[in-house]
Amino acid sequence: MSRLPRLPLNAALPPPPSAGVAGDPGVCRPGGQFRRVSAERVVLLGGPAAILLQVAHPLVAEGVAAHSDYTSGPAHRLLATLQAALTVTFGDTEQARAAARHVGAQHARVRGTTRADVPGTPAGTPYRANDPDLALWVHATLVWTARRVTERYAGLVLTPDQREQHWQESKPFARLFAVPDRVLPATVADFDAYVEDAFSRLVVTPGARRVAHDVLTQRTAPPLPGVAALARSVTADVLPPRLARAYDLTPTAGRRAAALVTRAALRSVRPVLPRSLAQWPHAEVARQRTAAPAPRAAAGA
Repeated sequence: MSRLPRLPLNAALPPPPSAGVAGDPGVCRPGGQFRRVSAERVVLLGGPAAILLQVAHPLVAEGVAAHSDYTSGPAHRLLATLQAALTVTFGDTEQARAAARHVGAQHARVRGTTRADVPGTPAGTPYRANDPDLALWVHATLVWTARRVTERYAGLVLTPDQREQHWQESKPFARLFAVPDRVLPATVADFDAYVEDAFSRLVVTPGARRVAHDVLTQRTAPPLPGVAALARSVTADVLPPRLARAYDLTPTAGRRAAALVTRAALRSVRPVLPRSLAQWPHAEVARQRTAAPAPRAAAGA
C-alpha cells in the first residue's frame, strides 16, 4: 500500500477568505440557523462520518475508486471540502460562487460506469459526480452530520422550527453545488425521511472500507498519539449503528466511553469558550462584512 501524504496540523485551521465586498451578505442568510451551525469548529469532528456516508453510496464509491485525485490524500480532500464549504457559507457572493465553480470543475471530470455488481447497482451503471441525485446525497451528508455533531458535541440543540430554518437556509448552498430545486426535499421532515430511506439502502463496499481506513488513519505531522482512536470513536458515535458496524466501527464499550467523555468535555466548555475559539474565523469575517455599509456607486455611473 502506498504511503499517503501527512497533513500539517495547521491545515486543520483553514484561514478565512478576504473581507470581500462590504455589505454583501453572501449566498447564505446572515444570522440564520445554517450559518449558526456551520460556524462551530466542532463540525470538523463530523468530517470522517460525512465522507463515509458519501462513499457508502455505490456510485460515489466508484467515482472515488476510479479517480486517483480522490484517493491521493483523503485527509487533504476532507479539509479542502471544509474550506470550500466555509467559503460558500460565509464568503461574499463572488467568493462563494468562485469556490463552488472550482469544486464543480473538479467534479466535471469524475464520470464513468461501475465495474462490479453491488446490491441495487449492477455493473455498467453510469455515474457522474455532478448528477443531481448524487449531488443531493453529498449535500445531505454535510447537512445531516453538521446538525448531528453540533447537537451531540456542542450542545447546540435545534428546536423543530430551527431545524426547518436550518434546512431551508441550506438550499442556496446546495444550488451552487448543482443540486436543483426539483430534487431538494421541500421541508425538513421530507429531508429527514429522505436521509432515513437512503441510510436503509447504503452499501459499504470494499472500496468504501479502503476510504474509511485512509480517512481514519493518523496522518498528521507531527503525529498526535490517540487521534486516530478518538476519530474512530467519534465516527462510530455519529454514524447510524448499521453503517458503523459495516465499516468495522462497532461501538464497543471503549469507543462508547471515549465518545461519551469527549461529548461531556466539549459540551461543558462550549458555553465558556470565547467566540474566537469556538467558531471558525470565517463567521466573524462574514459578520463584520455584513455589518459594514455597502460602497456607494460612483457619481455618474
